[in-house]
Amino acid sequence: MTARLEFSSYHFDGHDELCLITGAQHSQTILLIPPLFDEMNRMRRMLIDVMRLLAEREIGSMLPDLPGTNESLFPQELANLVIWREALAALSAGRKPPLKIASFRAGCLIDDFTDGASKWRFSPVKGQSVLRTMMRTRIASDKEAGRSTDMAQITAEARSGSVNLAGNSISSVLFSELEDAVPTPSEQVETVQLESSTRAADAKLPGSALWLRAEPDEDLLLSGAIADNLASWVLQ
Repeated sequence: MTARLEFSSYHFDGHDELCLITGAQHSQTILLIPPLFDEMNRMRRMLIDVMRLLAEREIGSMLPDLPGTNESLFPQELANLVIWREALAALSAGRKPPLKIASFRAGCLIDDFTDGASKWRFSPVKGQSVLRTMMRTRIASDKEAGRSTDMAQITAEARSGSVNLAGNSISSVLFSELEDAVPTPSEQVETVQLESSTRAADAKLPGSALWLRAEPDEDLLLSGAIADNLASWVLQ
C-alpha cells in the first residue's frame, strides 16, 4: 500500500485538531469516524490501512482526531458526545457534497451530526456497552492494586465528577450521555458486521475483532474487505 497520508487539521473551539487525509484529488471522499476511547487506539492502524486502500480505488478519505483524543490539546475531561458532534460538523463544513460518513463501533453514536448524509456503520455499539467494558477494566485494574471496586461505586463516582476509566478521564456529562446513547436510526444507513457476529447486518465481512485485542494490531484481510465494501457502497 503506497498511497500517501497527508497531515492536515481543522479548527474547533480555539484548537487545531489533527486530520489525516488520503486521495484529496479524488471526486469521492469518505469521512471516517473512529471508535471511541481505547478501541480507537486498537483499530487506528487498521483504519489507516483502509484509507490507503481506498485511495488506490480512487476514493479519498479523512480521519480526524476528536477533541480530547490522541494529540489533541482540548482538555479530555471537557469532551463529550455533543462536543464531538460539533467538531465533526466544523470539519465537514464547506466540504463538497454529498457527504459520505463511515463510522466504527462507538463512533456510530456521533455520526448524526448532520442530516441527510449517507451513513455506513461497522459493528455499531450502544454507549452503555462501552461504559460497562471500561468499568470492568477499571474493576480488574483496581483488584490488581489491592482495591475492591464495583460498578455501583464507579457510577456514584461519575455522578459527582470525572472518573478515570481505562486511562480516559470521563466527565459526569459524558458518562450520563453514554448511559443512554444508541446509534440514531437512519433511512440511509448500511450496517456491516463481522462474519462471526450473530447481529443483523446488510453485509458481513471476514476478519477479527481488533477492538478485543490487548494491543493495537492489524488485520489486512479485514482492512481489504472494509475497503472493498466501502468502495461498492460509495459507488452504488
